[in-house]
Amino acid sequence: MKLSVLGSLNMDFVYYVSRLPKEGETLLAEDNAKFPGGKGANQAVAAARLGSDVKMIGAVGDDDLGDSLLESLQKESIDISGVKQMTDINTGNAFITVDSKGNNTILVYSGANSKVDLKWVDNFKKDIRESDFLLTQLETPLDIVTKGIELAFDVGTKVVLNPAPGLTLPNELLEKVYLLTPNQTELSIISGREIKTDDDLITASRSLIDLGVQNVVVTLGSKGALHIDKTSYTFIESFNVNAIDTTAAGDSFTAGLTFGIWRGKSIKEALQYASAVSALTVIKEGAQSSLPTANQVEMYLEKGEI
Repeated sequence: MKLSVLGSLNMDFVYYVSRLPKEGETLLAEDNAKFPGGKGANQAVAAARLGSDVKMIGAVGDDDLGDSLLESLQKESIDISGVKQMTDINTGNAFITVDSKGNNTILVYSGANSKVDLKWVDNFKKDIRESDFLLTQLETPLDIVTKGIELAFDVGTKVVLNPAPGLTLPNELLEKVYLLTPNQTELSIISGREIKTDDDLITASRSLIDLGVQNVVVTLGSKGALHIDKTSYTFIESFNVNAIDTTAAGDSFTAGLTFGIWRGKSIKEALQYASAVSALTVIKEGAQSSLPTANQVEMYLEKGEI
């Protein structure tokens, strides 16, 4: 699969605690670590480890963190010629708190991610247009995401949008999306509908289908995932694993789902493949450091071995 990823690159500073802090509360962390992250870079690495030919488009600062992020992508054989290194702003970073059950809270400083401009994205329209898929998220400015989607849609490159963090999106953008992968909260924001029941999930998703989105896959954490299109819906349960860190769970799922669809799997098979990728991700610490290879995923699906 030839894939262009337009999105964020961050350095993640992770703090491990017994439980997540309450408002106004100070907790002592039991451990801490630093990992390459950012939703865009996470999805790029996840896709590369599954066997995709990946080009990353985004920005970092001209600093030690930026150098480190670029080096980590190069080690995955990802084309980083689309990553701009800026001198007037710091590299994006995130502070992540992870509890003993693998749940997390994330605070993100966008840094260079917020300064990607339209001209820079336009430099790589040839790469986007020659890709099988454009994979993008919402940690870079919306006009940048829109530009990338338009470049892809105009020539038939399929657009996969992981709408995180959740934003209200214009109809003219949604109608160009082949696959939308929100979680339940993001689906509620995008659709403008309150979601309390399974029927609400389907109704909210179908409202986006009516606007032009071809496929919606709602990730439901440990419960599983739900696919909805114009005529049907398919639910799969998640694999039962001992989650340690869920930071890149959604990113790995989206990359795995895209790869599964490209390989010609049925939607149910693609969902199961993505779920396996996500399950193997959450049993390790960190974002990119936890992402599995294609061989690991296949072994897990065939033999149940981690």
